[in-house]
Amino acid sequence: MSRENLKNLKPKSKQKSKAKSKPVQANSKDLTKKSKVKILLYTWLAVLSPLMIVALMLLTTFESDLPSIEALENPRSDESTNLYDANGKILGTFFAMHTNRTKVTYQELPEDLINALKSTEDKRFEEHSGVDGHGLVRAILGAIVGSNKGGASTVTQQLAKMMFHTPAKSSFKRIRQKFAEWIIASRLETRYTKKEIIAMYFNEFDFTNNAVGIHSAARIYFGKEPKELKVEECAVLVGMAKNPNTYNPKSRPKKALKRREVVLYLMKEQGHLTQLEYDSLKVLPIGLNFKKETYNSGLAPYLRAYVKNETKRMIKENKLQNEYGKPFDVERDGLKIYTTIDVAIQKHAEKAVAEYIGKSLQQEFSNDVIKNSENYPFGSEVSKSRSQKTLQRAVEQSPRYKKLKAAGKSKAEIDKVFSKVVKMKVFNWTEKNYRKEVSLSPLDSIKYYKQLLRVGLVSIDPNTGFVKAWVGGPNYESFKYDNVYQSKRQVGSTMKPFVYAAAIESSNVSGVSGNLTPCTSFPDVQYCIEVPNGNTTKLWCPGGQKEYSGVSTPLFFALANSKNNITAKLTENPIVIPRVNQYFETMKLKNKSFIDGPSLALGVCDLSVMDITSAHTIFSNDGAYIKPVVIARIEDKHGKVIYESKTEVTQVMDENTAFDVLKMMKGVTGARRPSDGKIGGTARRIRDSNKPYSFPGIVAGKTGTTQDNSDGWFVGHTPDLVTGIWVGCEDRTVHFKNTAQGQGANTALPIWGYYMKWVYKDKSIKINKGDFSSPIIGEKTVIECDDAKPLNANNIWG
Repeated sequence: MSRENLKNLKPKSKQKSKAKSKPVQANSKDLTKKSKVKILLYTWLAVLSPLMIVALMLLTTFESDLPSIEALENPRSDESTNLYDANGKILGTFFAMHTNRTKVTYQELPEDLINALKSTEDKRFEEHSGVDGHGLVRAILGAIVGSNKGGASTVTQQLAKMMFHTPAKSSFKRIRQKFAEWIIASRLETRYTKKEIIAMYFNEFDFTNNAVGIHSAARIYFGKEPKELKVEECAVLVGMAKNPNTYNPKSRPKKALKRREVVLYLMKEQGHLTQLEYDSLKVLPIGLNFKKETYNSGLAPYLRAYVKNETKRMIKENKLQNEYGKPFDVERDGLKIYTTIDVAIQKHAEKAVAEYIGKSLQQEFSNDVIKNSENYPFGSEVSKSRSQKTLQRAVEQSPRYKKLKAAGKSKAEIDKVFSKVVKMKVFNWTEKNYRKEVSLSPLDSIKYYKQLLRVGLVSIDPNTGFVKAWVGGPNYESFKYDNVYQSKRQVGSTMKPFVYAAAIESSNVSGVSGNLTPCTSFPDVQYCIEVPNGNTTKLWCPGGQKEYSGVSTPLFFALANSKNNITAKLTENPIVIPRVNQYFETMKLKNKSFIDGPSLALGVCDLSVMDITSAHTIFSNDGAYIKPVVIARIEDKHGKVIYESKTEVTQVMDENTAFDVLKMMKGVTGARRPSDGKIGGTARRIRDSNKPYSFPGIVAGKTGTTQDNSDGWFVGHTPDLVTGIWVGCEDRTVHFKNTAQGQGANTALPIWGYYMKWVYKDKSIKINKGDFSSPIIGEKTVIECDDAKPLNANNIWG
């Protein structure tokens, strides 16, 4: 083809190209238009789909998925039972798992706490009706574009979740729960005020560490009532709302501190803090005063255990029912139990036990016991076979043995386990939290625990019968057995005041010549009493005295010096021992261990610390016995009184006799025998100013020591407190080797000295520190025997 032809062809090809390109351009425009429509359609679908899904899910949320109107209007949540002392201070709580909750009202919440919650969790709280539309849209758009600008859950929705939903088992179920919470939140808003919803939120939130609700959280984390919380403390607790485990100030203080700063910043943004306040608050330390609450820890654990059991007994016995027609649940029904205990006095009692036994007596005793290594830890008088039987019985009572036995292990296999040395934690006074890791065989650990001293202490106001302090043992976590009311031991010479009272009263009856008084004297010689022995009689000559002076000894000195011989002499009157039995029968304290023989005069009978201490109160209360009271009253969670104690008073002995014996017991800290000027008194060391437990105040009391020094006692009287203390081991066969160490004056008296010294120094405790009051106005409160004429001991009974 020629170049010319080629030229002719070019225009045609251009025209052709143009002709063909026209429809292509038209198609491109159509495609662009369609694309825009699609994009717009997809955009609307993206926006509307979530809303449609929301609408669909709401429409398919059935009433069965929602709480009833009754549940909404009367929501039921478990509440812990609170124990209070005599002054209204919290003493402890009873709660089931995740129920350590005490509800508060809006008025009990600090303003900073409320502002912190709103600023952090729901800044439009006052504007919405349960569901925050603005926050919801923001959350949806954030999810679409992949930007998290905060959650959409309001405080009311969070409350709905806490009150009515358990953790979901799947994501789908959680989504359904979420929609249900919107409906519940809206319904809650129509039934409660904003203030009520705030209070309900703080009552429901679980702050972990057995702190459910703000009342428990404030107490456990900061040792305060909610109203006492500072702004920075409020910020810490509100910061936990995001995640109580992640931002826990106890386990993760650094994260909690950073979260607190966020809360404070948001409070500043909302105008609740100035820049200056924010800058100063964010640098403060977290300032925890953490005290986890368990049944093992805290103040007065033995007393709390007793109160719990006693409350259960009273509920069952009196058929007390809650608002739902069921017996009150001590751990869930929010009872308020008001006790007679005084927190300040209780603290001094527990501290005194730890101070003396923990820092001194236990080490002294352990060293003494270890010396007898051949029969450790038992006394030398205990045979090998008896000690082995005692240990075997302890082995068989142990959880380890019972578990092995249940597993079908043979005796040889069990013995092998108990002989093998393993690592374990045992109670030890010197360690933090009283737990020490050691390597011992289980059998050796039993021996170790056998030589640990136990203790019981109780203080009673003799004028009211109110129990003011209660220490049932050295450590509740390690020793659950309560030595105040569960354990009964021989009371030794603490029984003697009742014998002297009976002798004085018995000498004033018809047919008996010669009236006994505190000044009546007897020769200090050995006395042997004829006692029944089958069909005949035998002589009973009490020991416990190394030598006899033979000099004239008045009764007040005999009691002060705890002389067994003269006490035995008093029992020659056939009325004395029956009268002693009558005293205890009148007080309803007599048990099977009481006998009609003269050995009762030396305390050969078993009583609990509570029993002997409450019995002693008659001497400080004009001969009247008031049954001890621990629980003053119980209220339900609405404040209705469901139980109130009643005072039970019984006149046991003549008021003048009681006061005479009380004056005689003053001599326990020092008394002079007129005949030779000898100074006596088994508790004289309490007046030694060089002793750290010395006590200068007015006191009456009686020491007690039993056979083999197994039990040491002291019952001390002041006008407003009668305190009984017992010290000994679990087994009576484990004891001090000599009386100098094992007597009550060395084991129990020093505890009393520390205790009362601190009680008297504590200005917060209102207590009578003066002298005892006589039943007769103007009567002397001390023994005066200058003009007394001793009676002939040989014919005192005619």
